[in-house]
Amino acid sequence: MSWWWGGAWPGAAQLVWGAAPEVCALAVGLAIASTGLMVARARGLRGKIVDGVVFGTAAAALAFALCDPRLVAEAGREERGRVVVLIDGSASMAVEEGGAPRSVVVQAQIDALQADGPVEVYTFGAELTPGVPVKYDGHHSDLGVALAAVADRHLGERLRGIVVLTDGIDRGPLRRAVREAAAEGRLRADLVPALPGPLTVVPIGSGAELTDLAIEEVVSGGFAFLRTPFDLRAQLRGAPGQTIPVSLSTGGQVVEQQQVSLDAEGRAEARFTITPREVGRFAWELSVPVLAGDAVPGNNTFPVVVRVVRDRTRVLQVSGSPSYDQKFLRLLLKEDQAVDLVSFFILRSTTDVLAGWSPSELSLIEFPYERLFSEDLSTFDLVILQNFNYGPYFDAYAAPDLLQNIANYVTRGGALMMVGGALSFDLGGYAGTPVAGVLPVRLGLDGMKAAEERFTPVLTAAGRAHPLTRLAGDPEETAAAWAALPPMDGLNLSLGPSEGAAVLLEHPTMKVGGQPLPVLTVGEVGEGRSAALMVDASWRWSFSEVAQGKGNQAYLRFWKNALRWLVADPEDRRVVVSPSRENALVGEELRVTIKVRDAAYGPKPDAQVDGLVRAPDGTTSPLSLRTNAAGEVTLTLQPTQQGAHRVEVRSGPLAAERAETVFAVSARDPELNEIAPDIGFLKALVALYGDKATLAEGELPGAGLWDDEARRRLPSRAELRLGRAPALGLLFGALFGLGLVVRRRLGAP
Repeated sequence: MSWWWGGAWPGAAQLVWGAAPEVCALAVGLAIASTGLMVARARGLRGKIVDGVVFGTAAAALAFALCDPRLVAEAGREERGRVVVLIDGSASMAVEEGGAPRSVVVQAQIDALQADGPVEVYTFGAELTPGVPVKYDGHHSDLGVALAAVADRHLGERLRGIVVLTDGIDRGPLRRAVREAAAEGRLRADLVPALPGPLTVVPIGSGAELTDLAIEEVVSGGFAFLRTPFDLRAQLRGAPGQTIPVSLSTGGQVVEQQQVSLDAEGRAEARFTITPREVGRFAWELSVPVLAGDAVPGNNTFPVVVRVVRDRTRVLQVSGSPSYDQKFLRLLLKEDQAVDLVSFFILRSTTDVLAGWSPSELSLIEFPYERLFSEDLSTFDLVILQNFNYGPYFDAYAAPDLLQNIANYVTRGGALMMVGGALSFDLGGYAGTPVAGVLPVRLGLDGMKAAEERFTPVLTAAGRAHPLTRLAGDPEETAAAWAALPPMDGLNLSLGPSEGAAVLLEHPTMKVGGQPLPVLTVGEVGEGRSAALMVDASWRWSFSEVAQGKGNQAYLRFWKNALRWLVADPEDRRVVVSPSRENALVGEELRVTIKVRDAAYGPKPDAQVDGLVRAPDGTTSPLSLRTNAAGEVTLTLQPTQQGAHRVEVRSGPLAAERAETVFAVSARDPELNEIAPDIGFLKALVALYGDKATLAEGELPGAGLWDDEARRRLPSRAELRLGRAPALGLLFGALFGLGLVVRRRLGAP
């Protein structure tokens, strides 16, 4: 019988309509209209009555079906309360103890619970997700969030029990709050959320068979000062009383090793002192041996990059004779707290010594030129040769080597500025020496080597943009500031700028080789920089604004700009490569910004940048990029290897058009910084819930705490869709066929 109705007839049921009211209204309207049409076309009264009854009933059956009538019976049943299981999905759950991961016991506990009754399983990390972990690799376990989520999801429901499977290494605030409260003896129930059922905490792992020698952290401070010692402090963890070697490496080479003994808690610190000799970013790696059975080999090495900056700029100023120019510059440098100045300007020459005078008869100090220009030269950031002729002071046999030392100092990254005067440039005998090869002007004049006519230097197009000659905020103000400066008394002549040098100030009328004579020229030689100021009266610039009551700002700005540009910090070069972070984790996204400037240090748009990214294992990935309108381009990286990664780029053939940077990538997981199970936290957590919680010490469900009176009502719904009943379809077909037969017998069309 149930076949005729399309299913079993529900008992106490209610008729509801499944279709929308407008659909039902349309179906009824069409049924009435079609019936009326059939009646109107019928012949005779009897035909109209028969058509009205037969076709009207068929149309009504069709309209009834379109309205989707349903018989619905609501019911319900009760069953045993549910158990909610929370599984810690963090990476520490995958740590091996006794030859197997901790997590292997989890599935057996869940199987036992599911055989005992209804169970809902969730994995908790930073949030709650349904199901068992696919793999244990979470990075932030927060049990407090998980318990609060269970309380919210099952609000108003009585659970049979809540089971937590965890090693207790929780990264959320709950663990910290509970441990602090337990240490102070003030455990309060309001530290944890109220739960809709009893709590069973199952500790996973014991730590009894755990072996892990680790560098937990390296403290570097993030940056260091040039030529100032700083410490790399490695925080170590291992077996109590163990003595281990700790190595410091750079560039793949071990530079220092220490033997460190761990204390009674298995802790120690290894301290390495480093004195940086260059500015920039530098990579070091600290490591300890990987012992047999080490649970987390990935935390035995710790790469770190430290950025080295200048605390003070160390300047050597050497002048051949006292002058206003020397006096003003020495005073400026001496009063600058950011400058460490060594100055020589009243010197004892070799002629004084050869004349037979004894040291006690000479008031002038001996010039330690050999030590300065050999042993000590590399300790200076900038050397200023101010109206200085080396001939009277350098021993004739030592002079070639000392001059070559100065040239080497520049090409290897040092800075040199030569200032004009009667003892400088060609007048100082530098033509043909190694020093001439690193100057930004060409020497070797025959005849007149200096001009004494007064003139006012003219700022060039390159000078309007260059940071050294920037006296104001924009190029127009800078040009106006230079035009307002007083004239110079004369200048040293030259054969013009060296190849690749930039002329920032030039003579208004005098020319050499058809081009204006350079007054201030800068250049980059190898890894270093040099500048040539062909006048010895820059001190007059300090008076240009004094008369207007504005101080000597032009003079101060010029020389501060000169110092800043000449020492050539990595962030102030023609090509600059800067990572968004010096230290990152494997898989993290990291951006590297490349800036390209032209010879005048203006942005270089649409510049071709080629290079490579060098991974720790030596593999390289090529780069080919173009800068935007601001002369910049950003490279996005997602490194997959632990260690120091280098980015090397170039935008042209010159050394000044190349740059590189380094950043460190660690494969260590912060979740694994601590891997010993925290049973103390779990005990304190259970204590907060009192008799509503237990710490399980055996197999579930027997070791758990349950509310066996917990029940939940499961609603049920029986529904019979009459509109799809075969009986209704047969009725419609029979009536429609009968109507057609009767109409034909009565002769209706």
